[in-house]
Amino acid sequence: MGVLMKVSILAIGMILAMSTFVGCSSAQPMWRKAGITPFDMNSTLAKCRYEVRAAKVEQNERNAMVSDCMESQGFRYTNY
Repeated sequence: MGVLMKVSILAIGMILAMSTFVGCSSAQPMWRKAGITPFDMNSTLAKCRYEVRAAKVEQNERNAMVSDCMESQGFRYTNY
């Protein structure tokens, strides 16, 4: 195995390792609660959004009210 081949393999390995770490650090934040499935989280989020829309609040207040609703159900908005 030549020096060029070893350098190429090492470079490819380093690129793969770096892409793994970049992928982990760029996780999208989402609502999470221990022991709750993504389906249940989406159901709770849909219910909170429905309740906020039914309350007919201003658009600029909706996101904060949905967040308050989710937090009152024990959810946290996190990256991990």
